[in-house]
Amino acid sequence: MLPCPKGCEEVLADEVRALGMEVTEVRPTSVAVLASLRGGYRLCLWSRVASRVLLSLAEIEAKDDAALYEALRQVCWWEHFDASRTFAIGSSQTPKSPFASHFWVQRAKDAIVDGFRAHVGSRPSIDKKNPDIRFHLHVGETHHEMALDFSGEALHRRGYRQAGGKAPLKENLAAAILYLAGWPEACARGLALADPTCGSGTFLIEAALMATRCAPGLLRKRFGFGSWLKHDHRAFRSEWDAAEKERNAACPAPIFGYDASDVALSHARENLRAAAVEQHVTLSSTELSRVAKPAERGILVCNPPYGHRLGEQSTMFLFYQALGDVLKRGFDGWTAYVFAAHGESLKHLGLRPTRRHVLYNGAIECRLLELPIRGLAEGSDAAPAWRKPSPRAEMFANRIKKNRKKWERWAQRNEIDCYRLYDGDIPEYDVAVDRYRTKAVVHVFEKEGDSTDDRAQQRVQDVLLTLPEALGIDSQDLLVKVRHRHDQGDQYARLSQREKEMTVREGKLQFIVNLEDRIDTGLFLDHRAVRAYALERCGDQRALNLFAYTCSVSVAAAVGGAEQTTSVDLSNTYLEWGKRNFRINGLDPERHRFYRDDATRWMAKARSKYDWIFINPPTFSRSKMSKGDFNIHKDHEALINHAMRCLDDQGEVLFTTHAQGFTLEQSIVKRFRVNDMTSTLVPPDFTRHPFRAFRISKKRSISLPAERRGSRSRGGTSAKRGP
Repeated sequence: MLPCPKGCEEVLADEVRALGMEVTEVRPTSVAVLASLRGGYRLCLWSRVASRVLLSLAEIEAKDDAALYEALRQVCWWEHFDASRTFAIGSSQTPKSPFASHFWVQRAKDAIVDGFRAHVGSRPSIDKKNPDIRFHLHVGETHHEMALDFSGEALHRRGYRQAGGKAPLKENLAAAILYLAGWPEACARGLALADPTCGSGTFLIEAALMATRCAPGLLRKRFGFGSWLKHDHRAFRSEWDAAEKERNAACPAPIFGYDASDVALSHARENLRAAAVEQHVTLSSTELSRVAKPAERGILVCNPPYGHRLGEQSTMFLFYQALGDVLKRGFDGWTAYVFAAHGESLKHLGLRPTRRHVLYNGAIECRLLELPIRGLAEGSDAAPAWRKPSPRAEMFANRIKKNRKKWERWAQRNEIDCYRLYDGDIPEYDVAVDRYRTKAVVHVFEKEGDSTDDRAQQRVQDVLLTLPEALGIDSQDLLVKVRHRHDQGDQYARLSQREKEMTVREGKLQFIVNLEDRIDTGLFLDHRAVRAYALERCGDQRALNLFAYTCSVSVAAAVGGAEQTTSVDLSNTYLEWGKRNFRINGLDPERHRFYRDDATRWMAKARSKYDWIFINPPTFSRSKMSKGDFNIHKDHEALINHAMRCLDDQGEVLFTTHAQGFTLEQSIVKRFRVNDMTSTLVPPDFTRHPFRAFRISKKRSISLPAERRGSRSRGGTSAKRGP
C-alpha cells in the first residue's frame, strides 16, 4: 500500500506502472500495489509521489479492541524483528471508523509485546521518536490492516532540506505537480522551467532530480526495512546500484528560480547544495514585478505564498493581479501552473485555465490551474481595467496630499522620522498610513467577508494604486499589513524572513524598526509622547518597563538619565532588539537589566522598589511561559496591584491600553490616586483612535515637571503641539 497526498492518487498510480509494477486498486489517499520484494525496494528508491511504502502483514476483522488484540497476538512478530530492537506504531483510520485510533494503537502494542513475552521470554521496547522498526495500523469500520512501514521515515523527507520557511510545500506534492505539469516530457525537449516565487526551492530541486534521473531515495541514509529480519541486503544493493547507474551528470533543460527574499534564496542554495543539484539551477534575487521569461518556451510553476508571508486573504487578490500581469506581459508562449489555496483570488489572474486539478496540501483544499499564456493583444491598454483605481479614489488621493503637506512640516519641526499620516479620515477608505522616511506602511483593517467582497477589494486597490504618487514614493516602498482583532495574541506574528531594518529618529532618540518581517514594526508610533514623558520624568530614577517589547520606553528613560532601567518581556528576540536600541543611542545595555519572563509572575517574586513603572500590556495574549491566557479586562487589577507593591512611596505607575471599552476596576480607583493622562500622552497624529493612559500613584500628590504643565507636545520631544 502506498499512501499519498489527497488528489495525487492517479499520478502515483501512473508512476507505479512506469516502474513496472501492477496497480490493484486506487483508493482515496492511497494506491494498492502488487509487487515483489525487489519491487518494494524499487518503490522506496524511485517513488517521488508516495508518502510511504507499507507492506501488509495482517488483515483483521474485528468489531472491538479485544478481537483486534487477539488477532495481532497470533502474528509471529519475532519473525519480523528481534526483541532487542525498539518499535513504534503509526496509525490512520477511515472517516467512518467508530473507534479511537490512539486507543487501538495501544492495544496493538500490547499484543506485540505480550506475543514476544509468551514466545521468547523477553519483550521489545517502545521508541516513538527513533525506533528501529515501524508498523502502521489502519483502523476501519470492521476491517483493519497492520503493515510494516517499509520506507520508515516519510518519503517526502528526501534528506536535502537544510532550511526552509514556514510550512514549505512537501516534496512529494511538489513532484506530483511537476508530473501534472508535464515536466519530464518538457525537460526531454529541452524546455526551461521557472519558479517566480521559489522560496526554499522545493519545485526547483524536485525538477532537477527528475531531469537528471536521480532517484530521490538515493539521498536518504535509512529505510524502514533496515532492521526487518526478512530484509534481502543483496537484492536491495542491486536496486541501489541500478539507480546509481541511471543518474545523469548533465541536466538536459535549464531551471530558474526567483524570489524577492535574500534569506529565502540562501535557504534554497543550501537545499540545492544538499541535493547535489546546485549546478543545474540558476537563482536570482528579483521582485515578482521584474521577473521575465528566461527562455523562449518553457513551463512556469508557482506556489503563491500563503497569508503569513504576504498578508491575509483580504489582500491576496493583489498578489494574483500582479502575477497575472507578469505572466501576460513577460511569459508569452509559456504555460503556467499555479498551485494555490486561495480559490476566490485565482480569478484575479485574468487568465483562462484549460485544466484544473483539486489537490490537498495537508488538510487544505487547493487548485492547480494550467494556464497557457498568449500575452497581450497588440495595442491593448497598458493598464487593464482591473488595475485602475475607481473614480472615487481621487477623493482619497486628495486627502493624502493634504495630510502629507501638513504632517511633513510638523515632523520636520519636531525631528520625527515616522508618524501616522492618515488614520481612516474618510470612512469609505478605512485604512491607516504610517510614514517612515522614504517608505510607507498601509494597515488594512480586515473584516469578515472582505476576501470575497469585490467592493472591499476595489477600495484596497484604490489605496495601493493612488498612494505612491500621492506620497511621492516608489511603489516598491509601499508595504501592506493586514490588521484584525488580536484575540489570538498574534500582533507580533512573523510575516516573512527578509530581516530588512532601518533606523529612525525621534527627537533625541533613535530606534531600529523592521517594516517587512512582522505585523508590528518594533516601535509603537502612538507611544511617542509616552517616550518623551519617560525621557523627562526618569532622571536619576529606577525605571521598570513591563511588556517591554523592543524596550523603546526603557531607552527613553535611560537617555533621560535614569539610574537604571529594568525591562521584562516574554520574547528573547525583542529583548535582544531592545539591547540594540540601547547601543544605537550610545547606551551600554550591560548597565541595565533585561528579564525574559511573564510580567505578572516576575513582579510576584520581585523584591526591588522602583520610582517609575510603565505597563503597556496586550489586550490578549497566550504563551507557554504563562500559567494561562492574559485578558486585559479581567487581569489588569492583579497586574496593577503587583506593580504598586513594587513602587516606591513617591513613585508612579503609567498604565496604557488599546483595549476598546476598557474601564479601570473601582478597587484601583478607590485604593490609589488615579489621573487620566490620555489627552496629554496621545500624540496629535493618533487622536482619531487614541489609546487610554492612566497615571497611578499611592495616596499623595504628584507634581509634573514644570515643562510638562499646561499644554505640552503630544508628538515628540519638542513643545510644538502639531501642525
